[in-house]
Amino acid sequence: MDALLLPIGHDLGALYAAGGTARRHQVRAGADLAELSDTEFAIWMLAHGIDDRDQPTRTSLIDGAERFGIDPDEAAAVIDQLQSDRLLAAVDPEDATGFAQTHQLIPLLTGLGPDPDQPWMQNIGLLNQPVVQVSTAVYDVWTWAHLAPQLWAGCEDAAEVARTAGITTADETDPHRVLAGILTSVHGLLCVRAAYLDRRTH
Repeated sequence: MDALLLPIGHDLGALYAAGGTARRHQVRAGADLAELSDTEFAIWMLAHGIDDRDQPTRTSLIDGAERFGIDPDEAAAVIDQLQSDRLLAAVDPEDATGFAQTHQLIPLLTGLGPDPDQPWMQNIGLLNQPVVQVSTAVYDVWTWAHLAPQLWAGCEDAAEVARTAGITTADETDPHRVLAGILTSVHGLLCVRAAYLDRRTH
């Protein structure tokens, strides 16, 4: 499987030049503020995915950009630049400890708890308006990861809580498996702005 491409940073909106229509898109990542062109921002946004089944890779991102009129060679160059600027990360979910030790998952919406009709699924959204459903394992990490100094610590904490609760399935008790589950599900959170990935700042 090709590496997943993960967008890093929080969209702060467009900044327009005084008296003109020229704009730059501001993205904060860690303590840094980046300003992206329309093309750069479009590709960064496409890396969030379009639904919970979309898991962008370099190839799919270039193909997606082409559908929006961006030349494939230009898209490839932009992807390289965004990776160099640490606004995109190429990650193998099965070997992602290094990534998880240097990044955080920050929730943006509200946890709504178990779905009444599917209690094994957890709802995330706004004021009783579910936006996305996730597994309990993903929900637990999403809920608490921002309090951990890094995503890896959040996965370790979630695994320890599961073991203490008597859960025995490796997907919930092995932090490496917990992390892999998060990263293969994370675009479902990113695409609806239920969370964003950020650089570790402390």
